[in-house]
Amino acid sequence: MEKKENLISVIIPMYNAEKTLDRCLGSILNQSYSNLEIIIVNDGSTDGSVQKVKEYQKKDSRIYLFNEENHGVSHARNEGLKHVNGDYIQFVDSDDDLDLDYFKIQLSRILETGADMAICNNVHPFFLTYLEDRVYDMTKHDDFIELYQHTYAPTLPWNKLIKASAVKGIQFAENIKFAEDELFFCNIVKNIKKVVTTSKVLYHYFLAQASNGDSETSTINDLINASKFWEYKTSFYYKGLLCIPNRLRYFDEAIQNKQIPITDVTEILYCRVFDYAFFQYAAYAGFEIPEENMYKEMMNIFTDAFFNESVKTQERYGLKFFDFQSKDLAQKVKEINHYIYCAYQDIYKNHLNLKPTYVAISIFTKLFVVEDNDINNVNWVNKLDKALKENSTPEAVYVNNLLK
Repeated sequence: MEKKENLISVIIPMYNAEKTLDRCLGSILNQSYSNLEIIIVNDGSTDGSVQKVKEYQKKDSRIYLFNEENHGVSHARNEGLKHVNGDYIQFVDSDDDLDLDYFKIQLSRILETGADMAICNNVHPFFLTYLEDRVYDMTKHDDFIELYQHTYAPTLPWNKLIKASAVKGIQFAENIKFAEDELFFCNIVKNIKKVVTTSKVLYHYFLAQASNGDSETSTINDLINASKFWEYKTSFYYKGLLCIPNRLRYFDEAIQNKQIPITDVTEILYCRVFDYAFFQYAAYAGFEIPEENMYKEMMNIFTDAFFNESVKTQERYGLKFFDFQSKDLAQKVKEINHYIYCAYQDIYKNHLNLKPTYVAISIFTKLFVVEDNDINNVNWVNKLDKALKENSTPEAVYVNNLLK
């Protein structure tokens, strides 16, 4: 019999989810672990979502519905947090679905290891977490850096089962419209002493097609289809920069209070800036945006002050990079674009079992790292550079062959 103390609170922000709600709720109501309370916060829906939830309520007493005016997903999640009774919290988007053993596996991993948070791999077009089966001691410097730098786990709110005590008193920033979920992670990480991860893909993110109508389009589609995105600087990379002041505030406070094993905030502050530069390739090259458009975008990014700060952060690990102020930068950007576009076409069209983001950053490493003193491999680029030298991973083998 399931223990009372293992009640899981599932928070679902809902806005016009009539078309996807059956898939989402079906994957939750039919879980192999059933001790759940399902908190649905209606964010001012104008379709038949509310009526559909009420029909589900007639069949399952675990579902609770709270109606709000439309204030956005962060407000809806915050309202959900007010009604939590469980010892664990799970966020689920109303158009996504879970593996039917999601809660069974995630909770068992927490109970086995004494972790405060369990994170799984997920299906998503860009934010692939690439997690292994392991435990991260978040009181240790290298483990903290590796989880934050080597995975995209901090950027997502919904592939995590979290102890409710770690979230108490913390909310999503309602005034931030992009990467607010990463800011939430940055804020709660001071309360997380141990994280357990699984290589299993347990969460399935749904990317709405732009042709489905306004109610099912997404921010991702808006970014991909934006005209002259490189001129207006509204892509993933630039939206991500808007979070820097908040991240700095959260991390500075945690460092001063000795709640995280970091003494220099730049060590983690700029690592996501670096990653966002390569999300551009997943977003645009992966969706076959013309190469010349991507060239203009990457020229902007590689000369951006924040990107250059991220490179300086990488250099503390003994790395030396190509001079981004060089007159040869344009040729270098054309070169990286060419190889990444070739690689992505190969990966997606031939269904190669390779990690696209690892491939992109490995190509960057091969072309832009001019020296590696190999101080340690806690840094992501350092680790990928070592793999390239040793030809020790499928991605390294592929990139070495591609750039022969």
